[in-house]
Amino acid sequence: MSLTFKEALDGWNKTFTTGDARFISNIVTDDFVFRPTYENENLEQVLVWATNTTSVLSDYKVINEDNYSLCGFHSVNSRENPEKRTKMVYASLRNGKIAVYHCHEIIP
Repeated sequence: MSLTFKEALDGWNKTFTTGDARFISNIVTDDFVFRPTYENENLEQVLVWATNTTSVLSDYKVINEDNYSLCGFHSVNSRENPEKRTKMVYASLRNGKIAVYHCHEIIP
């Protein structure tokens, strides 16, 4: 199998906690598209945000992982938003890297 759900989220988390963009850059394609709840972002936009956040991901729950996609849930909190929130993630993979990443907050 290519990239796992845990490896993908660990890559995001390492960039968040260290400010080192290489962790995300190593797991995404050059034409990567991020689709959060509200608007699409390209890789450059994501790396600016991801290297300057205090977010921490936890509580990974895998729904599916195969050579073409990853799907699951994780929790997130940060100094700016300390309340733990749940996100659902779906990633389309191409050649073992994330090409499109959907991340949506679960509203209770």
